[in-house]
Amino acid sequence: MASSTSQQLDVDVLIVGAGPGGSTAAYHLARHGLNVLMVEKAAFPREKVCGDGLTPRAVVQLRRLGIDTDDPRFERHGGLRIYSRRVTMELPWPDLDDFPPFGLMMTRSEFDELLARHAEKAGARLMERTEAVAPIQDDGWVTGARIKSEQDDETTVRARFVIAADGSSSRFASQAGVRRDPAKPLGIAARRYYRVERRPGPWLEVWMDLHEGDTILPGYGWLFPLADGSINVGAGLLNTFRDFKDLSAQRVFDAFWRMLPSEWNVNEASADGRVLSGPLPMGFSRTPPAVPGMLLVGDAAGMVNPFNGEGIAYAMENGELAAELIHEALVKDRPGIAHLYPTELRERYGRYYGIGSVFVRAIGHPPVMRALTEYGLPQEWLMRFMLRLMGNLTDGRKGDARDKVMYALERIVPAS
Repeated sequence: MASSTSQQLDVDVLIVGAGPGGSTAAYHLARHGLNVLMVEKAAFPREKVCGDGLTPRAVVQLRRLGIDTDDPRFERHGGLRIYSRRVTMELPWPDLDDFPPFGLMMTRSEFDELLARHAEKAGARLMERTEAVAPIQDDGWVTGARIKSEQDDETTVRARFVIAADGSSSRFASQAGVRRDPAKPLGIAARRYYRVERRPGPWLEVWMDLHEGDTILPGYGWLFPLADGSINVGAGLLNTFRDFKDLSAQRVFDAFWRMLPSEWNVNEASADGRVLSGPLPMGFSRTPPAVPGMLLVGDAAGMVNPFNGEGIAYAMENGELAAELIHEALVKDRPGIAHLYPTELRERYGRYYGIGSVFVRAIGHPPVMRALTEYGLPQEWLMRFMLRLMGNLTDGRKGDARDKVMYALERIVPAS
């Protein structure tokens, strides 16, 4: 048995998890000159179940980090090409004051490492192959964590604040009393990479009506292009579907790829790697988003957009918000400032996520989903509105199209 050693480390901020949310927080904290430590259980590059798509909202966050969005490792796309049994429609991203009219694609294995290394260059310290075993609490306040290396060397990290950014299960935050809210929506998704000759062009291709025989599944399928010539093929399903417990991510994925035209050659022979699946925690599904001394960001806080399953942009936004509040709390020596975080999250996303949660419960009923795909999808004006709504894109002006749709939805199904 290998021997283990123990030591202590003091930092300003400990960040558990080096995904988009954790790395974004680390960058902004380090930019302020704080002593920041990120611990990541895996080693880069590491795989992550994701569609790999970055919407215009995520592009804004990349620019705020100083990331070059013209980097050739990114594949640029101009909008969605939507398929249903009745219609195929191309919907460009809207050209708004606050958001660019394009999105990007990069595998999460490459993207997450890009952000983590960027945070390191800003001054953050990254420890890979290091697990945050348990939080340390003093009188109900999280004051650090016990971390363990791959060699079983254990370190006690003392931190003035902790950020939990360790994904949807967030076992670390669970030990501090954070729980999943079962009333909130949850998705499951599976994806696999393929190498085929067909290229979608400048579009993210999305199938809005998944079918298994005569059954409509309340989810969507995707085919997203990557700069290396491969494509990310995947499918997601919502737990609002009445038979959700009888379905697996693999089954939904199989139902989707079998819907694709055979001449596209998306099959076992063109597959590049195995099918991977994971949960999509939506709409503030982890509660509370902060406990004394610790803030949660991204999937750890259940911050995936209920309308479209997007999580990266929100993780990065949460990461920046958490960093700025913690920085202000430390500079002014007023810890309570950091714990304005839940209030800030509610003000930013509460109305939108509330309506999104009602929306996904509604489409969990097959008649509603059928009406949406058969009568809603052919209406291009409606789908343009829905693109802006589902992408949470607005230019902030009174009467913005997204806000008009939000208002209409509130009249039909008031947010809980």
